Amino acid sequence: MVVLSSFNLKKKKGFTLIELSIVIVIIGLIVAGVVGGQSLVRQAKIRSLISDYNKYQIAMNTFKLEYSSLAGDLSNASNYGIGNDGNGDKRIFHENSEVLYAWQHLGAANLVQGTYTGADAGNPDDQIGVNVPKTSFGDSVTAIFSYLTDSVSGGNDNCLGTNTSLLFGLHGGFNVLSFGKLQDIHDNCPVLPFLKVAEAHGIDNKIDDGLADSGILFSANQSDTNNDGNRCVDNNVRGTGGANYDFDETGVTCRLIFKLGR
Repeated sequence: MVVLSSFNLKKKKGFTLIELSIVIVIIGLIVAGVVGGQSLVRQAKIRSLISDYNKYQIAMNTFKLEYSSLAGDLSNASNYGIGNDGNGDKRIFHENSEVLYAWQHLGAANLVQGTYTGADAGNPDDQIGVNVPKTSFGDSVTAIFSYLTDSVSGGNDNCLGTNTSLLFGLHGGFNVLSFGKLQDIHDNCPVLPFLKVAEAHGIDNKIDDGLADSGILFSANQSDTNNDGNRCVDNNVRGTGGANYDFDETGVTCRLIFKLGR
């Protein structure tokens, strides 16, 4: 005959409902803390984009005051010992590497941190910090000074992609600062999205008019994205007008383009 002692009975006793409830509450608090922490980190990264925009804009304006030219476009940059020569037409074009010269000039003039080669580095992963800057946002997001053509035909020669919201034709003829992710090998243009629609709209509300197609901040779809989905704005036809934030889209679909001036 087996005799069960009071010790054995206590040993086999399971958790009470109260104890299980306490454990579940603790686990819930831990999960909420982790998720909340991730959200705070994400918000801090988003706010850093505004700081980077201000920092890079000040650097470009300071360069213009000192050299009477845009960084990247300076036609006698080599005489100053700050890099390759642009063509001096007051437009920072992708087709003649001025988008890369811009960072080379600003870095050599000690107006931004880092030194930049002014030449294509090849793989996108190899370009961050070499010929284009690493933004405070991280995650391979970079920035490029470029020229937004005033031609409706647009084209990739301006480093903004062939379907940049409704900017082509309607708002063209400006130098801009574009934030995004790099796309393919030997492509130093940040035409891939990195923000959700609500995040891009939040930045637009903070520093501009909250509208996707006006003011100093334009939000754009990924290059070559059609109207069928994966959109940041609901009108991706160049020059037609009426682009609004597409709040039905919940994915990462937005990149940012800041207007600098003619």
